[in-house]
Amino acid sequence: MSAYVVSRPVWRRFRPRFLSRAAAHVRAGGHAAIVLPDERVDLLLSIGEDGKLTELGLWSLLSIEQQRFRRVGEGPAKGLATARVKRQYEGSVLDWCERDSTHPGAIREVALDCLSCGACCHDANVLLDEVDLARFRDAGRGDLTGRAYVRRARDGKITLRFAASGRCQHLCEDRRCAIYEIRPDNCRAFVVGSEACLSAREETLGIRDGAPAEP
Repeated sequence: MSAYVVSRPVWRRFRPRFLSRAAAHVRAGGHAAIVLPDERVDLLLSIGEDGKLTELGLWSLLSIEQQRFRRVGEGPAKGLATARVKRQYEGSVLDWCERDSTHPGAIREVALDCLSCGACCHDANVLLDEVDLARFRDAGRGDLTGRAYVRRARDGKITLRFAASGRCQHLCEDRRCAIYEIRPDNCRAFVVGSEACLSAREETLGIRDGAPAEP
């Protein structure tokens, strides 16, 4: 099955005086952007039962090229995760809030079908390792390990070779992946419904948000 119904966090923006509301929104499953008096932006994200960021929370950070966060030690948001957004990504985070402003609640369900999308198969940097290359060979596709399909850098890194247009060579005209069953682990790890996924859909397909899940 390639179709997924994803429950994703809804983004909201708050001023610091409404921190209690922001914390309640995050504990209900949403994500919050706290706009400070100097217009800097802090994220407020939920922590899972394992004490780590939720997967979609982590990918929200990765989408703005951040990984570090800290646990709030006191106050209404105690126990949640927070991180200061880099200046160059403040606009992106506030745009997520604007995008979600029409959606009620803290969680939004969207239906996504990877095999009819292919948005993440453009302008990507897909790293390969020996497990991926062995998977190609074991499937009788040793040709996929050659120069026509992979790049080998001097530092030893191996990546998929994309077309000059920025499109993955394995993406068919109907947006299906020609090697989906043996696709690289880097592709398998891409989280459906993450901010990276939604951003790729908007930039590549012009879809501002996923379609609502079927009732």
